[in-house]
Amino acid sequence: MAELFERWLPAAFAASGYRAPAGAPVVRASISGTDGGSWELRADEATLSVGPAGREPPDVWLRQSVADLRVSLGGTDADLPVLLPPGVAMHHILFGDPRDVELLRQVSGRLLFELEGRRRRRWALDVGVGKAGVSAGRPRTTLRVDAATFEGLRSGAIPPMQALLEGRLKLEGDRGLAMQVLLLFGSRLARR
Repeated sequence: MAELFERWLPAAFAASGYRAPAGAPVVRASISGTDGGSWELRADEATLSVGPAGREPPDVWLRQSVADLRVSLGGTDADLPVLLPPGVAMHHILFGDPRDVELLRQVSGRLLFELEGRRRRRWALDVGVGKAGVSAGRPRTTLRVDAATFEGLRSGAIPPMQALLEGRLKLEGDRGLAMQVLLLFGSRLARR
């Protein structure tokens, strides 16, 4: 994982020609499992700096297992759907565009996203956002979705609110926080 974070990701960011929006969040990635670790990512215009996790709290804290991160980055798992839409790179998700930065600043809390794959395979991403989210001891909200619904959400065929109202997107915990995240997700889908 060190090679991925410390060399590959900054090089891919630079080669993409992508320019991070002003005020891009500082992202901490804590990856558990063999070869895991914790890194802090800072995007400044066309440069992505990666180093060890610092003492100051980040704006966003991502926690994930090595196996789930590999799937997140485009690795294949027969039990899970493709996670990233075609043409979307990791830096788009981590740093978005100026509209995402502004919306993200309105969210504060810690959430657990779980994707239920086939044969009981579960992919998970634990995300802390804002001061309350990065200091929380555990997620306040859990969002669970099955593979078929996730594919519909990712493609834009199913609006997030429709999936929630139909019970296809299961929500436990702080509903207000979940609604903020769903609005952010919905606004990103609408821009495609």
